[in-house]
Amino acid sequence: MYPLKLYIKNLPNIIMIPLALILNITNWIWLLWEIRPQDELIFLHYNILFGVDLIGPWWKVLYLPIVGLLIILINIFLGWTLFGKDKFFAYILNFVAVFCQVFLLLASSLLIFLNV
Repeated sequence: MYPLKLYIKNLPNIIMIPLALILNITNWIWLLWEIRPQDELIFLHYNILFGVDLIGPWWKVLYLPIVGLLIILINIFLGWTLFGKDKFFAYILNFVAVFCQVFLLLASSLLIFLNV
């Protein structure tokens, strides 16, 4: 296995891993700030054709940042294990983690604007 310290100190990884984590933390903070604990059900999914098609308790909006955190952790682990063999593939995995965080942040913004 490639040394973890060297993997983390590589320049593209120094940029992409913290960026993905910052976007995920932003997602957590924004959702918890805007959608507070409540007894009422909230909208969890909106479809252009049918409108709101999923409602549920407020805490289910936290599935988005949880999935984002799982994506980050899995991609970091896979990138680390593959870094000794193919650095480019590890960079792609970290970029995909950032890319997913952007789209999860976009999905969170749609949920916030739907419920507020």
